[in-house]
Amino acid sequence: MNDKVKGLVLGLSLGVMMTGSIAFASGTQIEVYFQNLKYMFDGVEKKPTEEQGAGFIYNGTTYVPLRFVSEALGKEVGYDADTETIWVGKKPNAIVAAYQGGQVTQEELDTYIKLNRFVQSSVVGNTQDQRFMDMALRHLIGYRILDSRLTDEMKDAVTKETDKQLEQIKQYLLLTRGSDDLSSLLAKEGFTVEDLRGFVRLYVGGNQVLTSGITDLEIRNVYVDQATHLELLSASVRHILIGFSDPNGNQRSKEDTLKLAQDLKARLDKGEDFAQLAKQFSEDPGSKDNGGLYEDAMVRDWVEPFKNAVKQLKLNEISKPVETEFGYHVIRVESLRTLHIEEAKDEIVQGLVNEHYNKFMNDELPGLIEKIELSKK
Repeated sequence: MNDKVKGLVLGLSLGVMMTGSIAFASGTQIEVYFQNLKYMFDGVEKKPTEEQGAGFIYNGTTYVPLRFVSEALGKEVGYDADTETIWVGKKPNAIVAAYQGGQVTQEELDTYIKLNRFVQSSVVGNTQDQRFMDMALRHLIGYRILDSRLTDEMKDAVTKETDKQLEQIKQYLLLTRGSDDLSSLLAKEGFTVEDLRGFVRLYVGGNQVLTSGITDLEIRNVYVDQATHLELLSASVRHILIGFSDPNGNQRSKEDTLKLAQDLKARLDKGEDFAQLAKQFSEDPGSKDNGGLYEDAMVRDWVEPFKNAVKQLKLNEISKPVETEFGYHVIRVESLRTLHIEEAKDEIVQGLVNEHYNKFMNDELPGLIEKIELSKK
């Protein structure tokens, strides 16, 4: 036979399987037959390259090139000579990054991303996307480095805050996932409670380090700036909303909507009770049952036209209908005040933590990362 090949050595058939090359070693000689095999993947024929190797028959068994099959299925394949391990898809415990003080394995990165998604459903990203993986990896490294800077005095506070946040997350997860047992819920995702605790602890520790770097002067400066720009106004506001569609979903014209709001404004001007009219006519489900009242709420959180009207109205003055994306509002401001610095402090500190974190990530972290070797998929 022309395709009959003698003299190949039993031994490193792995060389053929992995790279398509022929390997020789001292040992028993064998006979193999190279075959022109046809490979079909989901109904589509694919052919191996010369580098990927060809299939052959030995001792009644057909052998196909592992590299070709794996890559045709979109999987990486490799061989770790130190552990004599062939891996397909994800290299076991592959080191994907090294930084001053530690390293990150692929498994650790995958767990970090999965826990982020599990706890925060808003986290999106494709693990086949190099940019997403790189970003997630840098965040993991960043928080690990920050956490390593905890002082002994900080650690007790971090433990207490971790317990507190873990309990809040537990209650949230049990409520939103319809479960009564956190361990079982986590087990379905391949996690343990300790995995979740470690994840929360990492963020708490990093944020504690960032918070410790914030000075009273920084907090004061931010407070003065926000107060000057009317960003710390708290108001108790009563309003009636007439929407551009009625409660049954029927659309109203802008003119008809405005006319209804103007009629209510006229009734209020004549002295009718605001709370009673709001309960009867307002189409805002968030305040209707409370007589249209939003009590001691942050003005900056409202949509722009509503927010501007609140800032301009005198106390207990009834506004003309104010148009927003939701419809027309008739508004009355019942109280308006600027938060004291102690009331605003927690939110100001959180904003400064975010600023310090971004500065750390952009200015310091790149010099602390020694290498990043994400697999290219």
